[in-house]
Amino acid sequence: MVEVCRVYEQPVLRQVAGNVLRPGGLALTRHALTVAALPPGARVLDLGCGVGTTTAVCGDEFDLDAVGLDVSAGMLTEAHGQHRTLPLVQAAGARLPFRGGALDAVLAECVLAIIPDLDSALADIRRVLRDGGLLIVSDLYARAPDGVSGLRNLPLASCLRGALSRTDFEAKVMAHGFTLILWEDYTEALKHFTARLILEHGSLANFWQCAAGNSAAEPIQQAIRHARPGYFLAVARNGSNNKIPIS
Repeated sequence: MVEVCRVYEQPVLRQVAGNVLRPGGLALTRHALTVAALPPGARVLDLGCGVGTTTAVCGDEFDLDAVGLDVSAGMLTEAHGQHRTLPLVQAAGARLPFRGGALDAVLAECVLAIIPDLDSALADIRRVLRDGGLLIVSDLYARAPDGVSGLRNLPLASCLRGALSRTDFEAKVMAHGFTLILWEDYTEALKHFTARLILEHGSLANFWQCAAGNSAAEPIQQAIRHARPGYFLAVARNGSNNKIPIS
């Protein structure tokens, strides 16, 4: 059995990214929440909350009723240490511990591509969202669709391994009853994120050697070259109100 590297838990990534383990950082989070224009008190799930940074921003800066959820006990322990009053839950993304229609929005930042069964996750996200609720996603995507297959067998637990093409992402979201109402490309943010990794480690090859081991570094590099990853922000609306503009 191939050992899977949980990239988001690796110290070599945290050295560069700190508590915000994704391209665009909190600036992109704030933009997404501003665009979504959720009213004060809206019930929001920060799916894959990590150490709780976005969950705290939702409450402190946008006056939202936010709860963080993550599968990693280690991440949640750290989150509790940094944000003692945040409501945090340990659970898998495909089995959300909320009643149907309980949430106004689900925020998924660089997490959907990590979940092994994306179809089950999208189905459960739709279940817990109210009619007209929003799914707000930022994640990697493959700009070269022919390279997607090369990402699937990588020994990684990261949004790189599960990245889809834009066409496939849109089709999957629509198949689960959502209507895509916003897509914005943030590949430049990914390039800046990558540049920070290179500055810290000397090269991407060195980063992957530190994160996943020498034997995995070259296959990862090859898969990245073939897939040409980009980064995006998307907002999708659930249910019968899906034709209402986002703002």
